[in-house]
Order: sequence, then C-alpha cells, then structure tokens
Amino acid sequence: MKFGIALKLGLLLAGVSILTAGVTGFYAYQASRSLLVESAKAELLTTTTVLARRVTLSREGVSRNLQVLSSHPAALAALRAAVTSQGDELAALFEAMMRANPSYFQIRLISANDNGVERVRVDREDNGIIRVQGDDLQEKGHFAYVSGALTRPAGVTYLSRVVINHERGAHAGLEQPTVILAMPVVDAAGQAQGAVVINVDLNSVFATLAADLPKDYQLFLTNGKGDFLIHPDPSQAFGFDKGRRVLLQDEFAATHDLVAGKTTEVMVEANDGRYAGAPLVASFVGRAVKVSSDEDSFILGLAQPLTAVLAQSNRLGIVILQLVIGLCLVSILLAAWVARAVTRPINAMGLAVQGFASDHQSERMQNLAVSRRDEIGVLARSVRQMQNEIRQQLQDLQENRAELEHMARHDVLTGLPNRRAFQERLEHALSRSQRSGERFALFFIDVDNFKSINDRWGHDGGDALLKIVALRLVATTRKVDAIARMGGDEFVVLLDNPAQREDVAHIAEKLLESVRSPILYRGHELQIGFSIGISLYPEDGRTATELMARADHAMYQAKDAGRNGFRFSSGKATPTSPTPL
Repeated sequence: MKFGIALKLGLLLAGVSILTAGVTGFYAYQASRSLLVESAKAELLTTTTVLARRVTLSREGVSRNLQVLSSHPAALAALRAAVTSQGDELAALFEAMMRANPSYFQIRLISANDNGVERVRVDREDNGIIRVQGDDLQEKGHFAYVSGALTRPAGVTYLSRVVINHERGAHAGLEQPTVILAMPVVDAAGQAQGAVVINVDLNSVFATLAADLPKDYQLFLTNGKGDFLIHPDPSQAFGFDKGRRVLLQDEFAATHDLVAGKTTEVMVEANDGRYAGAPLVASFVGRAVKVSSDEDSFILGLAQPLTAVLAQSNRLGIVILQLVIGLCLVSILLAAWVARAVTRPINAMGLAVQGFASDHQSERMQNLAVSRRDEIGVLARSVRQMQNEIRQQLQDLQENRAELEHMARHDVLTGLPNRRAFQERLEHALSRSQRSGERFALFFIDVDNFKSINDRWGHDGGDALLKIVALRLVATTRKVDAIARMGGDEFVVLLDNPAQREDVAHIAEKLLESVRSPILYRGHELQIGFSIGISLYPEDGRTATELMARADHAMYQAKDAGRNGFRFSSGKATPTSPTPL
C-alpha cells in the first residue's frame, strides 16, 4: 500500500479528533462537578421535605393516640372518682399503647383538680414498662403542658417545647430530649376534667426517621429561634439547657432568612468555619407548628459531605479520561481505515460474485456498499440486482422441481401417497422387519357401491366421495401408519407393528365404522362401505408382491361374503354385518 493522501488525511483527522476529545473531556469534567453538586442539593432538599412530612405524620399519629385515650370512657371515670378498677382499665390501655409505640417515654392522666395530681401514670424504664401508683404520683398543675392542654377544646392537641426532661421520677425519660403532647379529657358539658399527656422520646423518633437515610447523611433539627435540638455533634444540641446558645444561623450564615421566616427552605454549601476541612452540602426546611404549642416553628436539615458528592465526579473523570484515550487510539487507526475504505467495497463485490458463482449463496452480499451514492454504490447495486434475479430464478426452479416430485409421489385428487410412494414405503417396512423381526399388516380396501354413485352423480360426485374417504382414513389411523390410493376406488393401509391379530381386527372395525356415517353431497346422503382384505407379515408372505396379492385376494373374499366387512388372508373370515347401501 502506497503512502499518500489517504494517510495524510487520516493523520489530520486523528489530530483533530484528539484535540476535540481532550477539550470536550475537560469541560465535561468541570460541568459534571457543578451539576453533581446542584443535583445533590436538589436531592437533599427533596429528602428533607419528605422527612419533614414524616415528622408531621409522626406528630399526627401521637395526636390520634391522644384522641383515643382522652375520649375513652375510662379516662373520665378515673378523673371523677377514685375507683381503682377504672384506673386499672386505663392503665392497661396505657401499657398497650406504650408497647405499640417504643418512642413513648410516659403516658399520664392528670386531673384538673387537686393541683393537677396524676391519676394514672405508666412509665418506661430499662427493664420494661411500669405503672406508678400511690405516693409516687405527683402534682403537675404548675407545668405548662397541663394548663395549656386544659384550656384547649376537646380533641385539640397541645405541643410543648422540645426540652431535656428534668422532671423528677421520669425513669427512662430522665435527662433525655423529649417533647410532650397533651389533650384535654372533656365531660358531656364540655368542661375539661383533666388531660392525657404523652412524653415522646425525640432521639428515638428521629433515629427511626433517619434509619432509611444513607449513612453519610447528617441530621439537624432546631426550634424556631435556631437553637439546635439535634446535631451530628451531640455537644452542640440543647445549648440553652446548659446556659448557652448554639444557633443554626451562627453555624450556617445562609440560614438567617429561614430563621427570620422570610423563606421556607435554604440550600447551603458550607466550606468555612468548622466545615473548612470537611465541606458540606446541606438543605434546611422550615415548618410552622400547626397545633397549639409553645413553639411556633421547627427547622429540619440534612447534610452530606461534599467529598461524597464529588466522588461521583471523580469516577466520571476517570471514565472521561478513558474515553479520551480510546478516541486517541481510534484516531490513530483512522489513517489505515481511510486507506482501506477505497478498496474494501471493490474487494467485497469480487468476493460476493465469486461466492455466488461457486455455491449460489449470497451471504457476502451484505458487505456490498449499496448505500453509497458514488460510482462504487451504482456498481454494488447492479451486482446485487443481478444476484437477486439469478437467485430468484434458481428458487423458482427448485420450487417447480419440488412440486413435480410431490406430484410424482402423491395422488392429485386426495393428496395421499400414490402407488409408487406406497411401494417404496412397503419395501422399507419389509427391510426393517427382516432385520428386527417386527410384524406389520397390509389392508387392501375397496369402496363398496362406488360405481353406482359415480354413475349417478358423475365424476364430480365420485371425486368428492373419494376425498372424504381419504380424510376419514387419515383420521382413523395413526400417524405412523401409511395410507395410499392405488387408483380408482382402491386404497391401501400399512399398519405398523401391530401387537396381536386382534389389534388388526380392531383397526379394521374402526375403518368400517368411519364410513358408516352417510356422506352428504348436494343435499343427498350417500351411503358407502369398505371391503377390506388383510395380509400379515410374515404369515402371509415375505415379499411386497406376495403380501399385496394376498391382501387383494382377501378383499375379493370379503366382497363375496357380502361386502362392508374384512377378511384375513390366512385364517377364518371376520366380516361385520353389512350395512344397507
């Protein structure tokens, strides 16, 4: 191959491709980093919104439980009178509710009288659930969640501030982050007689909500003023309980408007202050409290390390680099491809013509450049057209040959094998039986009363009758058996490998039965029958000529015996009762 313009053009294309791939890869990598950060922010915002909705649903679930407990008749009965049985029933209900909700620290029934004394109280402790009774019951009338609940209408939930629980005797809830929800117990006159109070374990609630989040997600929760209630660093949570303020807007300056209520959601990319060494991408969503509460709103946030986001960009950068290297290799090989591109279509046409000339096959025609619009394309299409025409002519000749072969071996009227084909099948059966010792039976069948029907209805009627007879013979015999029309109204059946002589007789009975039903022709019922002669191999002969002659002779014996019956060549005749024709 001479080195000329093809190689020069290939090198030029390779250089342009390498330059284009490199520049495109660089800008694609830079753009991917920005897009991944924006995508991570959007995903975080969506997840945060969903999580905020789940927090709302969790609160609504507690409200529904309060509705059930506060409206239960046992609650009002326990407030009106110190009846132990009523208190026991409500305590059992409280215990069942605590078992169904592991995040509940405590459920209490507090009276509106007697300084807000606890009438029924169930607490969670390390060993399980206990009921607090007697002198351990406390007066809670001075707590805001009692007075706040008693001033609410029936069915309205009161929500306390989120605090660290310092109440005496709180068991498992002591010194733990908690939120208290309460609902009044109202009598028939609409007067609040007390309140049902549920202490919720805040850590348990958010651990459950965050269980489905990716491991590298960080969860934040603040009150409406920005005080951290949940923080990845526990030392930053509930700073106000320790005499100091740790605020969201101080840690993430971009959240000032969110805390001020000017917006409901903020996206943050933090890379300074405490996050200078480990930048974050974060989203924060503000939600107003929709029930009576000492809190007006909460802010929920999720954050993800920027390194986790950009790890995908780094993987993409490796892929882009691999693509650039691959394109460079392809570009280098382009010169050789261009050089071959000119000669390849001509070579393909030469090979296609040679292959077609040798075996008349056209697999190589797929390689012809017929889609080209130049002179090579015109030549390729001409070659393909010539090959298609020759192949079509050869296919027509093959189909005509197959059709002639079929006609030479099958009866034109009935489609059954003819005498020649049956003779070959019989010879094959003889050869096989001589080797294996298997037996077979030969039926020679003549259609009774065919001549009278043919004379009355003409050849059309006779042909229609013979077609139906052929169909009934095929339907009655097995697929392994051979059926043929010998000519006129004579048919033969080769019954392959019958077990006993009785089986042969049974098949003959079935053949006779198949033609007992009248044949309808032009509104008339034509009644026919069969006279069947049967020869058996090897009892009645060991050659085709002997077996055919014996079966033919037995058929005439069946006709002489009254027709519509069958007779074996050897042994006693076994005719059936004739059917009137």
